[in-house]
Amino acid sequence: MDAPTQRHLRLMGGRSNPFQTLIALFVTAVFFMMFQASILKNLQRSQLRLLNSGSEQHNKGKYTKLDMMAMDAPRIAREVNPKFAQKVIKEIGIKVNGTILRGVMKAHRKFYVPSKNGLFTCLNGNQTIPWNAVNNNYCDCADGTDEPGTSACKNGRFYCEPEHQYMPSSRVNDGICDCCDGSDEWKGVTVAPDLKLPVSDEVRRAPCMDVCMDYEHTKMRELNIVKEGAEAKQAYLVDGAQHVGDGNFGPNGEFYRLSLDCYIFKSPGYIYEICPYVNSTQSGKDVWLIGAGGKLEGSLEEGYRLVMPDGRGDHCPQGRKRTTILNFKCGPIDKVKYVSEKEVCVYSAKFDTPAACPDLNTLEAT
Repeated sequence: MDAPTQRHLRLMGGRSNPFQTLIALFVTAVFFMMFQASILKNLQRSQLRLLNSGSEQHNKGKYTKLDMMAMDAPRIAREVNPKFAQKVIKEIGIKVNGTILRGVMKAHRKFYVPSKNGLFTCLNGNQTIPWNAVNNNYCDCADGTDEPGTSACKNGRFYCEPEHQYMPSSRVNDGICDCCDGSDEWKGVTVAPDLKLPVSDEVRRAPCMDVCMDYEHTKMRELNIVKEGAEAKQAYLVDGAQHVGDGNFGPNGEFYRLSLDCYIFKSPGYIYEICPYVNSTQSGKDVWLIGAGGKLEGSLEEGYRLVMPDGRGDHCPQGRKRTTILNFKCGPIDKVKYVSEKEVCVYSAKFDTPAACPDLNTLEAT
């Protein structure tokens, strides 16, 4: 065999099989299409989540139960733009005429539609504003109803749909997740790392994760806690029987038992000893009297708190004395959950106790 023929055969042997090359290209194309489909699916899922929650980073504090605001439904409905007349009969979506109705109860979205003149009627019925002024981060309505999804109105309210509860709109986009679905933090604003917040499972920072699946379980657990606390409260009522009518220990003397003991709370920097109705101290390098005495305020419905105002006044503004405020919450045992200095020389403590629980007969009746 001559040299040119040998060289030709070597070149032919070094080439890839055309069929194998075709298979490789086909497999590569399939993987590429699967990758593109996965990206598209995730994008659609993110957009759907954004649409449903109103949160660009839709990834729970306490809620304030407020009375439902009065609404003049017939007056508002009569002036609806014909474009939305049929939709009002059904359920209005989260987005109406370019405006995202963040913070609006689903059942109330029918009141958030523009009139035939492109106007929005404030829910008190006394004022109209341009539709594009709704949720634009500027308070126009005197009743604050044009800004349910921002913190622009001091009297505004944001509705957490999964929990069926309102909260003050001042909590919107403050970096703390109040709604279980995180819809109140739709801007994704984060809290400054150096901001000291109480260490608690109830405080969630933005970006928020949707924890609504846990919400129902949490409510059931809270109900069980209230039941346990209501049962434990019976002993508190017996101990405080001699103080019935003495408002400073509660209507039935249930808070009297707390005055007989002291409770310890350890924070990263201090040790707090709280003796309700007597005194409270903060121990670090030095020991400070941060409260003494005690006056009970509030009610079972709005919550009780004990104000202990007569602490030391050293280094406090305007010479005022240090004050400890115990915010009571229903619980099966007496326990200080946390203490924080929310403002200079004012110490706020979360205090669980059976004394703050409803009466057992009342609870059973409901």
